[in-house]
Amino acid sequence: MVASLNCALVERVAELRGLGMNDAVDQLRRGYKELVGECPSLEQVLAWQGSWAHIQRLFQQLNDDLWVAFEYRLPMSHQRIDMLLLGCDRGSHPIAVVIELKGWSSASEKDYGIVEADGKRFQHPDIQTTDYVNKLRFSHSEAHKYRLEGIAWLYNLPVGRLQFRWVKAFFKDQDHHLTNYLKTLMPVGLPWSEVESFLQGSYVQTVHLLDAVEKYKDELLRGTIEALGTKGFAPSEEQQEIIAQVLEALKKEEPTTFLVKGEPGSGKSYLAILLLIKALADSHGLQHKTQNFAALGLRNNRLLNTVRQVFRRICPGLDTAVKFYSTGRGSGLAERNYKGPDFRLVIFDEAQRFASNLIENAVKRSMVNVFLYDETQILNLDEGGTTTAFEQAARRFGRKVYHFSLKGIYRVQGGRAYHEFVEKLLTNPNLLSIPTAFPNYEFKVFGDIEDMLAALKEKASNETQVALVAAFTESPGDRENKTSKSLLNLRVGYPLYSGWDHYRSKNLQIYWLMDEAIQYPQFWYGRESNRLTHCASIYGCQGFEADYVGVIWGRDFVWRDGKWEIGSNCEDTIGRPTLKELVNKRDPQAIPLLINRYRIFLTRGIQGTYVYCEDEETAKFLKEVAKLVK
Repeated sequence: MVASLNCALVERVAELRGLGMNDAVDQLRRGYKELVGECPSLEQVLAWQGSWAHIQRLFQQLNDDLWVAFEYRLPMSHQRIDMLLLGCDRGSHPIAVVIELKGWSSASEKDYGIVEADGKRFQHPDIQTTDYVNKLRFSHSEAHKYRLEGIAWLYNLPVGRLQFRWVKAFFKDQDHHLTNYLKTLMPVGLPWSEVESFLQGSYVQTVHLLDAVEKYKDELLRGTIEALGTKGFAPSEEQQEIIAQVLEALKKEEPTTFLVKGEPGSGKSYLAILLLIKALADSHGLQHKTQNFAALGLRNNRLLNTVRQVFRRICPGLDTAVKFYSTGRGSGLAERNYKGPDFRLVIFDEAQRFASNLIENAVKRSMVNVFLYDETQILNLDEGGTTTAFEQAARRFGRKVYHFSLKGIYRVQGGRAYHEFVEKLLTNPNLLSIPTAFPNYEFKVFGDIEDMLAALKEKASNETQVALVAAFTESPGDRENKTSKSLLNLRVGYPLYSGWDHYRSKNLQIYWLMDEAIQYPQFWYGRESNRLTHCASIYGCQGFEADYVGVIWGRDFVWRDGKWEIGSNCEDTIGRPTLKELVNKRDPQAIPLLINRYRIFLTRGIQGTYVYCEDEETAKFLKEVAKLVK
């Protein structure tokens, strides 16, 4: 029951008063494992043990009928609230209080929203707590019924060691002040039915990355990214720490390379954009863009054109800070014939797609550089953006190298459980033998493409974005006539360029997106994707997202005799050698590249992934897999 309520333990204050520390921690251990799917860390257990005596003293004074939820997981993310109190004010209006517990005995404020506490670095609890409160306010289905409050309780820290702007803070020896505040704030309890509805609340609003950049442009342009917590869109603790260390290296003028690994949906692109804007704002670069202080390097021309359009709208001229790192014509930031200036900072996103021979050029391009990458998203054999390659290049130039690994999952609302499901499906499907669940996320396999399209149309609205992505099979795209309705551009319909008559009986015409400068920004950012008349290939969806994504699983990667095999058709002619060549030769090197493609396809959807498979035997297998999803 606890896991279904998105918390490790929920109980009335009256029932928790007599609960000893050992019993409480045992209950929290069990609930945590059920909620998260793994045992709590030693650090987490010690935190529960250290705070329980303080919590008990608080409970002795509060109303019996208040409800307490520990480790409440926000329905829209992996993040958890230490303690959530639910009750009512004197007018019987419901109140939810987010309490962030900190057992620090020493703490001092650093730059860029970071606190150094007990010898470690953390996000400032003012930002963290504010972000939790506003994630509830803007994205929780039940929050509109509640007054929401945030409290940071630093029960071992002397008064005055940290400053707070957005939430109330209580320090060492202030337990009685906290008690009095809560007794005044919420003197009345709530019936269980209302508590249960709140804890089962779902995610109701999607703020997409590029939408958020435009929506919160005022805060971003001032460089006050910490204030994004008041909008429920603050950087995570791990992202904030990376931003702080990069900006500190810039301030010290230390030649440094930062290697930041992160799987799909871990917030790499969000981090890249925040870091660029923060660096430019701090250097006054937003007002003086000719200073060549910082740049964002991208290879994907579809993503680059979309980001440039957004940047141009929030601050004309800011789009000039977004540049190609590889063009194939020698003029990109990391290419041999680059004629532009060097920078103080260059951030390379989707850096796994670097050709090996360009990495040294990239390292030389700036005093501080950041490579954000995921080796599991390498698409072709000539892409060599790996940890080893980046580190070796940086060391050759005598640079300091710092490694980071983004642990969070921020895009897919199925969280870690859904990502593990996708990984098992693609790499070890024999492990998919027991039912699995990822709350607030839909994974469906359709036997008819028209059924999938109908389901996506039902979801599409001004508030909800849907999109189609497809395996690079059946047609290669017409690069000379990008918007024409020719066989080269037709991906779903009849007749097809490949000659396959799979859609003969369907009255469908779905075309490839081809125009990088116009079609792609309109499709992903302008929500033209909701029309379901076009689809994106693997190169046109990497770095993008929608609420619900329909995946057209092609004939390139098929299930045969209990294992994944290379399929019968592929039109992907990018890279050297091309995937088409590898598939035609049945080269086993194609398998990991195909796995990487489908990993990306299956993690574009924020709230759901729908699948239609064109290969009959593979479709049968995927339908059986889908039956295991609760």
